[in-house]
Order: sequence, then structure tokens, then C-alpha cells
Amino acid sequence: MKLLQWIDKQSVATAVDRPRFERTFDAIVVGLGTAGAVAAIEAARSGLSTLGIERQTSMGGTGTNGHVAHYYFGAKGGLYEQLDERSAQLEKEGCLTDGAGVEAKKLALEEAALQAGVTIRYECTAIGLYMEGGTIAGVRWVGPDGVREAGCRVVIDCSGDAEIAVMAGCTARFGRDSDGTTHAYSNVVSLLRNGRVKSFYTDSGYVDHTDAAELTEALLASATLPTHLKQTFDESDRLLKVAPQLGIREGRLINGDQTLTFERFVHGEWTEEPLFYAYANLDNHAKDLALESDLQQEWSVVGGLWSLRIAVPIPLAALIPQGTTNLLVAGRSLAVDHDLASCVRMKRDMQKCGEIAAKAAYLALRDNTAVSEVPYAELRGLLERSGCAAEAPDTVEWLSERDDIRSGLASETPGIAIWSARRLGGSMIGPLREWCAQKQDGHLRKHSALALALLGDAGAIPALREMVLERDAFMSGTSHMYSQFRAHAAIYLLGKLGDAEMVPELERIVAEPIGREPEESWIRNKFIVSADDYRFQYVSYALLALLRIGDRHASVRERITAFVRREVLDESFQARFHLNSVSEYKLPHHATVQLQRLTRDRLASW
Repeated sequence: MKLLQWIDKQSVATAVDRPRFERTFDAIVVGLGTAGAVAAIEAARSGLSTLGIERQTSMGGTGTNGHVAHYYFGAKGGLYEQLDERSAQLEKEGCLTDGAGVEAKKLALEEAALQAGVTIRYECTAIGLYMEGGTIAGVRWVGPDGVREAGCRVVIDCSGDAEIAVMAGCTARFGRDSDGTTHAYSNVVSLLRNGRVKSFYTDSGYVDHTDAAELTEALLASATLPTHLKQTFDESDRLLKVAPQLGIREGRLINGDQTLTFERFVHGEWTEEPLFYAYANLDNHAKDLALESDLQQEWSVVGGLWSLRIAVPIPLAALIPQGTTNLLVAGRSLAVDHDLASCVRMKRDMQKCGEIAAKAAYLALRDNTAVSEVPYAELRGLLERSGCAAEAPDTVEWLSERDDIRSGLASETPGIAIWSARRLGGSMIGPLREWCAQKQDGHLRKHSALALALLGDAGAIPALREMVLERDAFMSGTSHMYSQFRAHAAIYLLGKLGDAEMVPELERIVAEPIGREPEESWIRNKFIVSADDYRFQYVSYALLALLRIGDRHASVRERITAFVRREVLDESFQARFHLNSVSEYKLPHHATVQLQRLTRDRLASW
């Protein structure tokens, strides 16, 4: 048997004799946050002796300690609805300590857990695992009474960061491919403003929350922002509370028995054994989308589909880390890629995920099998009875008729038509070339060019060049917010197509030192709230396009290398944008180092 411990950011294994545990539980749930609270309650209600280990002093995680009380994207159904009904009842009975309902939710969760028989250990952190092969035999934790241990038959990792999975030696991914950055974190503040409670959040920055020093700095910095801690408060504006827990949107993502990717999703490669459907948009708060994946940019920038909700079917295999027999991961660390992580993290869905993990654990222990061998039909049946497993929510219907696609491309809401043409593939190249060549309808010409370029056809290049040269500021109405300029989509696509003739113009964009103040007509463009934002969007897209063109054409690499060394890798280069915040305050984020590091890496690859 081995004792595995997380030491200096790695799992360290030590051979040990089999310990004599004081007590063995059927299930140990590590983390009693959004998913873990529900997992522990459902496991105990299913008849499993259950231990819940939580490093904070209450249950609910981001939904309570993080003060994200009423953000409820995701699909309805399941145990969490009963808990919410109890929470609402407690509020009516007077549990309004902070005006946002989080105290009521804490009480509802604890009440349900204790009634079900969950053993709760607060202010405790898991620090070790006893393992034989891929099976966890026990968990070690540290708390107010020192180091303790307990045996277990199954573990549900609801740490929000796959902490148990990586301690067990499983592999995980972290952040986007270009630079390892995860989604922006937020911090909620509550004020008493003119006698009424007002809660809001700001995107406060980016943090590697697996690093203690970085996380501490982020907690301190975000709590003392001018939006949160003003120089003075008056009778009409009083500070009530800054949430003690950050709103971390993304952590480690496990490599599961089945890993879901956005690429597979858009190609219709879905599981045939869905247990629930994660339901939301790709809620990526990044304002540096030029550094996101190609597919993310094609969806959100070219297609303008940022706010389009999708239903992602989640199988049990996405909750099981590779190489384990009795470990389940529930919550935002599911086996998804960075693109899908921004969809598969919503509060309802993560609570459903906790319920599913608990039911799977119950069936595995009842039948004395590995969690991967739980019968799908029976598990699905249990979840259907609780309402947790429902049919897929309604999502968009893609267009299949050419006349409908043409009408969509000629409109101010072209996103569905652009993506529908992409889905149809080669059969659309002829019509798109024809529409792209006509001059009478500007929207039809330009949107056809965007769709044609997504299909890799160089016939789109003339129209794309026009958009860039005129700095086309049209924004698709398909998305209600976070729309990008049409010129940004054109720049990305010209880079993807490798248009070497645009190198001089792209260099001019990168070297341009002056931004442009936002205009009233840019209301849907939440990416640009300042002159710095305007410059950053153009510079980031143009720089990445130059590097893509260099990837395609060795003949221009020397020129591009000389240019970026002079303009981008010079110490005078500055690139910054403003994070999502309240309208009266703009929080800057400096992206200079990110762009320079990415540029150096690309030049080195040449």
C-alpha cells in the first residue's frame, strides 16, 4: 500500500503498511461546496455512511461563501430544487442576514446534511490518500485536532480543483493552450445603498489559485478594489460584506475515462449515455479572445455566438479520472476541455453533478463494483425519478436551406447562418463564393466571406481585406453582449488563411500607438470600454495573425521576426485592457508579458 501526499506541487508516494483506521465510511466527500454539499446529502440519503471534509466553516462554496447567490444558469431538476425550496422558506421566516439569501442556503444545506446523517468536519483539508493500485482505501486530513485518518469504500472529489484526483496520481489540464491562463475570477461585494441591499461583482483578474502566494495576493487585492473598499462611505452607501471566497471560474480539468471537447461537440460526437445536460453559453469572460483556441474564436468572434446556449450531454465517464476504480470527480473539474469549461460550470448543473456522483457511488457499493461498471440504465432511472436526468433543453435549430442561410447572412443577426454554412461544409462553397462576389448587399457580401473563410476558401480574402482596411466596426446582433467588430473576425481569418499580402497592413495595426474611445453604437461590444481596449483588440488580433502567417509562409518569417522584435519585444511595448467591472470603474489588466512570451515562443519554433 502507498500513502500519497501533495508536496511542493506534486504527488509523492511512500510505501506503508496497511493502516488500522479508527472508522471506515462508505463514502468520503472532499469539499462541501456547490457540488459537494449535494453529493454528501444524497450519499447519506441513499444509505451510505458519509464523511464530508470542508476547509471552510460552512457548506455551499461559491454559492454561499462566494456570495454568488442568484446566478442560476444551467438546467432545472434534481435534489437541489428541494434544498432551494427550504432555503426560500427560511428566508421568509426571517433569515435575511445579508439580504442575498446565502445564509439561508447555508442553513438549508447543513440542516439536510445533519438530518441525513452526514458526518461533517469543517476547517479540515485532505492531505493524503492510502491507495492500492487504482483504489483509494483511506483519506488523511488535517484540522483543528491535528492529523486524522479514515477508511473509505469510495471517494467523491468535490474540491473544485481535482485535488484528490491529482494527489492520487491522475493527470489533469490547467488553462488554455496558448499560455495556460484560466478564466478570470470575480469577487462579490454587498452594499447597503439608500436602504436597500445591492450585490455585484467585478472580474478582478487572473490567478493561478494552486499557488498559495498568488491566491493570497488575489484575495487581498480584489477585496480592496475601489469598487469594494471606498475611501469614504456615507449614510446612503454602506459596506456590508466582501465575499470571503473568490469566484474562481476554472481550475484543473481531469483527464477522464471520457473527455469532452468543444471540437467533438460541434461535430456532433456526443455520448450515447447522457446523465444530465450542462446548459449555458460559452460564458468565457476573457477579453483577450485572440489568445483563445481557434474554435473559440470562430464561435464567438466570427460567428458572434457568445450568448448562444448549448446543451452538452455529460456521461458518467466524464466524472471518473483515468486509472481509478473508486474515485469520482464532481463539480467544475469534470473531464472537459478549456472551451467547454466555461459552459459546464453553472450552479444548477454542478449541483446535479454532485447528485449523480452520489447515486453512482451508491450503485457501485451496492454491487461491489468499480464506479465505471455502474449500469447506465439503472443509474439513469434513479436520476429520472428525482428529476436530475431530464431530456436535453431546447437549443438553436441550425439552418439547412440555402435561401434561409442567404437571408440570415444578409441580416444584422448573421451568426446562426454563418455557423450553419460552416456545418454544411463543401456544399456551401459555391453559393458563398457567388454571394461574396456581389457588390449590392454589403452585409451579404461580408458575412458570406466570413462563412467562406471558415471553410478554408481563399475566395473570401478580397472581402476580408476590405473589412480590415476600413476598420469595420459592425457588430453582429446574434449575441446580446460581447460582440466583436467585424474587422476583428476578418483579421483572425486572414491569419488563418495565411494571407501574406496583408503583412504590411497588420504591421501598421500593431505599431499604431493610439486607441479610440468607445461610441454609443458599440453598446453590445463589452470588449471595448476604453481607448486602451480598442487598441488591445486590434493589436492582439493583428499580432496573432502575423504569427499565423509566418507559420504558413517561411518567406515572410524574416520580415515578421524583425518587425515583432522591434515593436513587440521592445521594452516600450505596452498592451492592456480593462476587465469586466461596474460602469463607473475600469480595472486595468496588463497583458504585455503574455503577448511577448507567446511571440518569443512562436519565433523560437520557426
